[in-house]
Amino acid sequence: MLSARSFYGVFKPEYFFRPQQIIHKFYRELSGRKQEIKVADLPWGLKLNVDTGESIGWSIYTRALYETPIVEALWRLTHPGDLVVDGGANIGYMTSVLAIRVGKTGRVLSFEPHPEIFSQLKRNVALWAQDGVADRVELFQTALGDTEGIACLRIPTFFSTNAGTSWIEHNASESNAESIKVPVTTLDKVIGTGQTVGVVKLDVEGFELSVLKGMKNLLASQRVRYIIFEEFNSFPAPTHKFLSGLGYFVYGIEHSFGGIHFLRDQEPSSDPISGPPQNYLATLEPPDVLSRIAVGLWRSFGPLSHPREKL
Repeated sequence: MLSARSFYGVFKPEYFFRPQQIIHKFYRELSGRKQEIKVADLPWGLKLNVDTGESIGWSIYTRALYETPIVEALWRLTHPGDLVVDGGANIGYMTSVLAIRVGKTGRVLSFEPHPEIFSQLKRNVALWAQDGVADRVELFQTALGDTEGIACLRIPTFFSTNAGTSWIEHNASESNAESIKVPVTTLDKVIGTGQTVGVVKLDVEGFELSVLKGMKNLLASQRVRYIIFEEFNSFPAPTHKFLSGLGYFVYGIEHSFGGIHFLRDQEPSSDPISGPPQNYLATLEPPDVLSRIAVGLWRSFGPLSHPREKL
């Protein structure tokens, strides 16, 4: 339903640089929010099935974008031909960005442990077959961690309205959340010896440190160019210290109206209610390289983007 917040919300770069999306937003909000499956058209030319009764799905359906700074960081840091990882892929939104950016010769490894969400991920990747993109993606119905085995996936009561909130526990704790058993693997096990990884994106609800420990061999041998990860704790958190101990520089990912910024050894600003969540970049590359990468307006959806050329 349209509200004062709806009108205030259009003063964002995703609408300024794509004014046609304002019409879509107002029309869809005027029609009302229902729990149903709709197809969203993404700025980079792919389609995505979303549940509009769920917060991530509704955001993508009305805005065509979600966690815009992370999308932009992935867009700029991923190169054609890269092998990349999407850890905590959910329904495949970030996987879609990576699949476009790696091009015909690249490969995306996409991990999602929740059975129902994995089914949605699988259906979404199948949608991209007509664009010649689906075969770039390899799907894994498993969680990532520091050891192989079985773990508890905790599912909160509000999961149906926010499908990005389940979390992994190696050992079951006292909790009212529902839990299911899911397989866990490590990136050191999945990525072969000698292979290099362009980008690892992690959104695993507090399990990031375990995933990083499960790719310690990759990190120690400097075979990962960039790691983008969410961190709920204040800087410097254990994730930051772990990566720094292996020689990686850590940057907070922040954005302004004109684009994104990488802040060396700094915690990015974040609204605890409206977000975005605090995300970081770890890399071996020096600050001057990142400064050049961050130059310019939004590329993933901005005025210079041409979706049909990206496929």
